Amino acid sequence: MKHLHMLMAVIVIVLFIYQSFVALTTRQPPAKIVKISTHITYALVILSGAWMLMQLMSVNAPIQWVLAKIVLLIAAISASIKAFKATATPAQTKAGVLIAAVAYAGIVALAVSKPGNFF
Repeated sequence: MKHLHMLMAVIVIVLFIYQSFVALTTRQPPAKIVKISTHITYALVILSGAWMLMQLMSVNAPIQWVLAKIVLLIAAISASIKAFKATATPAQTKAGVLIAAVAYAGIVALAVSKPGNFF
């Protein structure tokens, strides 16, 4: 399950970079297949992450970093929704892409470091 989760996470980031490039350069909405594949990969990331979270909780592992990743994922998704909306202004697109990029960078940093406890 870990490998599926990591693969889907990489695909989410690649799709985000592609959508950001399209939104910032051409100001046209991405193709339908890109939107559909983004939704599918988000669903698979969330489902595989939930499965691994249940496994971590069953062995009483510290999960604060997982909760931080969930908050950052929600921030990234909401910023991406605003940035890639067809009615978004250029300023909204730039701000949404920046916020989502920072959130994704935070997610990757937490995934690599896996801090034991924040408190």
